[in-house]
Amino acid sequence: MSKVLAVKGLADILTALILVVKPAFIYDSVPTRAVASFTGLHLSNAEVAPGFNQAIACMVAAVGVGHIVASRCSPDARVPIFAMNLTWATLNLLTCVMPQAWEIGSATQLMSALNHTAFSLAMYFTDPVFRAKSKAE
Repeated sequence: MSKVLAVKGLADILTALILVVKPAFIYDSVPTRAVASFTGLHLSNAEVAPGFNQAIACMVAAVGVGHIVASRCSPDARVPIFAMNLTWATLNLLTCVMPQAWEIGSATQLMSALNHTAFSLAMYFTDPVFRAKSKAE
């Protein structure tokens, strides 16, 4: 699981770099457009609020660094990483189910929520740390 966390961290840092250099690569991608078409959620546009996009990029990079640091720590460090990913997924999903007239949920957020949900579930069901805690209870 440590290697998976490190790769996830590197992927987050790469995502942050893309958000800084060419955010349309993510916001206007084929998968994002497909999600928007299927759900009716709007497409994000980094040009509308470049400072906000930069803040998101900084946050995603920081989360990536957290994953890399956790990958080099004891197995107990994976529990807060799991909690962070599950919280990210849950808050993004909740945002996406708000009334569309509010225009706060986006196709990009839903994609992020689904990715973090999948990662959280994979961590929970494959990481021995969680199986050991379940057996101890």
